[in-house]
Amino acid sequence: MRGVVSFINEEFGLVAVETEHGEFTVFGLLEDSSVALGDVISGDLEALDHQTLENETRRCVLTVYVEDTELSLEHAREKVS
Repeated sequence: MRGVVSFINEEFGLVAVETEHGEFTVFGLLEDSSVALGDVISGDLEALDHQTLENETRRCVLTVYVEDTELSLEHAREKVS
């Protein structure tokens, strides 16, 4: 599955990605990784827990903890804020 980075909270290392289905996945970065608004992220964006995702835009691997999936825009914004 692919998605686009829509929100970032750099202070807490939280990222919200809008998936192909128009829903949002929120994950926390577990290591220093380069992520920016508009980056294309691919991987299992519907599974909770530890995941390895690919940042296709920056051609790097992200180690993350997926906190929530299938969120609305409002809930994703709240979760990342």
